[in-house]
Amino acid sequence: MAITANVDLGNDVSASSCYIIVPNARVIKNEDDSFSLVYNVDIYKDASDRATNNISKQIRCRAVDHHKTTYDPTTSDNPFKLAYTDLKTNSKLSSVADA
Repeated sequence: MAITANVDLGNDVSASSCYIIVPNARVIKNEDDSFSLVYNVDIYKDASDRATNNISKQIRCRAVDHHKTTYDPTTSDNPFKLAYTDLKTNSKLSSVADA
């Protein structure tokens, strides 16, 4: 599973048609007994750069790289599916499409 999108990197700089994946997503139980979905995002220039699996090929964007959102274990779907759904709503991404 992956998406493509234009990424606003800040300072009027953007990267177009990036290949974006969620390599890990985990559900954690908070001290107040609520649950959170925590996931990381890897951004690559394109699918070819992703295929190398080389960390030096990743594009960094703090507003996109790491996320935490609420999670309801009684009604929530697969954590990875929810991570991608949440990621698609990120304001730093535009022209989002499934890859």
